[in-house]
Amino acid sequence: MLFPITLIAVTLLIVVMLLNLYIILSAERHYRQLSTLAPLPIPDANKRWPSVAVIVPARNENAVIERVVCSLTQIEYPAFTVTVVDDQSSDDTAAKARRAGAAVLTLTDAPPSGWTGKCNACEQAVQRTESDWLLFTDADTAHQPDSLHRAVAYAETQCLDALSLLLRQECVTFSEKAVLPMAYQNYFATLDPQSPAFNGQYILIRRAVYETSGGFGAVRSRVMEDVALAEHLRAQGYRIALLNGHDAASVRMYQSFGALWQGMTKTTLAAAKDQGLIGLLLALPFFLGVWTVPLGIVGLLVGLPIVSVLALASIALTGIGLWAWLARFDVQPRWLFALLNPVGVAIIWGIGLVATTRSVLRLGVQWKGRTIRS
Repeated sequence: MLFPITLIAVTLLIVVMLLNLYIILSAERHYRQLSTLAPLPIPDANKRWPSVAVIVPARNENAVIERVVCSLTQIEYPAFTVTVVDDQSSDDTAAKARRAGAAVLTLTDAPPSGWTGKCNACEQAVQRTESDWLLFTDADTAHQPDSLHRAVAYAETQCLDALSLLLRQECVTFSEKAVLPMAYQNYFATLDPQSPAFNGQYILIRRAVYETSGGFGAVRSRVMEDVALAEHLRAQGYRIALLNGHDAASVRMYQSFGALWQGMTKTTLAAAKDQGLIGLLLALPFFLGVWTVPLGIVGLLVGLPIVSVLALASIALTGIGLWAWLARFDVQPRWLFALLNPVGVAIIWGIGLVATTRSVLRLGVQWKGRTIRS
């Protein structure tokens, strides 16, 4: 009677380990292939730097808006403006942004039919600013003084039409430390450095390219507008790049467990639609891996040592694979969160289950007071 149960358990654990090994190796390879934003070049007093309009879409960002505006106004660049787009906030986002030194564009109407809030906010700001380049950055970011100089210099030196930066992730709470390194490892496993996507937290694009390509208007209904915009620009033959910008800017995406759950449910809902079968395959380690600990415990209780040993080996493999990501996210103590990787697996499994259920039932996800649908 125990033989078929043992065979099923052993097979499941081996599959989980093989999938994890693929994700670990692929993520590490793709991360190392990513180019890094170059240091600031030697200043040239005679060089005319192009103007940049920095645009920050913001809806109910009361807790973080001052930090991003203060970091942006400290940027050492000769010609730039900072505009915060207050997208019908119900808190004092606009007032805090003004006090911190940004110009504020207040939107009083809901997004037009077929537009997501972020795409609409960015588009409205573009129409009201003038500059050679546009930088779209999120309200939960913080920027180093030389970051814009470096990004513009790189884009112009490499003759790029647009570039995007992957920022350093700030992990403060237990849930952030348990989930985000694992989620980003999975993201990098899917990333193709030869066909770069965009990270919506930092997108720098030539205004002429934005206007000619249609910009966010061309991807107005897409929840993952950053990925969609990169695909759209590549299809039109523009030169784009995704760079490692960990020392140029940072981001703290979620201030609480509730925000993390909602935000990642929204992203999972959209990614499932965009990635299809590939997304499903890469989600398998979480959907199968959540059973690793229960199987290990059952193996101990009923006297199946091979099941317990394989369960322990699977947990150890996941922890070893996460070690480099925990370091990149400056998670401390690293050893503890490497050991607690089943907690991260369980949370991501729960998020995936909720996202799948809400997608099937066409319920959408609540995000900042609006319903987001896949």
